[in-house]
Amino acid sequence: MRETTLQAIKISKKLGGVVFYDLNLPLPLWQSGEETKTFILPVWGLADVIEVTKQELEFLCGIKPSEKFDTNDNDRSKFTHYEPDVLAPLWHDNLKVLFVTNGTSKVHYYTKEHNGAVLGMEDAPLTPFTCDMSTSGDSIVAGADSSHVR
Repeated sequence: MRETTLQAIKISKKLGGVVFYDLNLPLPLWQSGEETKTFILPVWGLADVIEVTKQELEFLCGIKPSEKFDTNDNDRSKFTHYEPDVLAPLWHDNLKVLFVTNGTSKVHYYTKEHNGAVLGMEDAPLTPFTCDMSTSGDSIVAGADSSHVR
């Protein structure tokens, strides 16, 4: 299946497609960090737009997490904006933008020329039923991405 996916991505790129990669990394499901990276990096190198959580970014860069990950704790003060040199080992020529999300509180963006963060709002005001921020960042980036490809 992995080879089929990589082949489909290569065909899409050849035909002018834009590849969006949302890591969605469930670390406890993997045998080791190194095994995990062998699956991630081939697709990473082909992607035009990538979205990761702060925790996924820290894993890929070998950064010790600055706090315990808790999808119910969406406090803005927890979300560090890493300098571009920290991300440099992950950058490649195909990459146009890298989003680092943590719910809706803050979305960080990195391009070759620019980087920054956009403040959002806490999840709770969006709906009284929102209690988990793990998909909120996905929604924000999907909205930004959909306007990009139009």
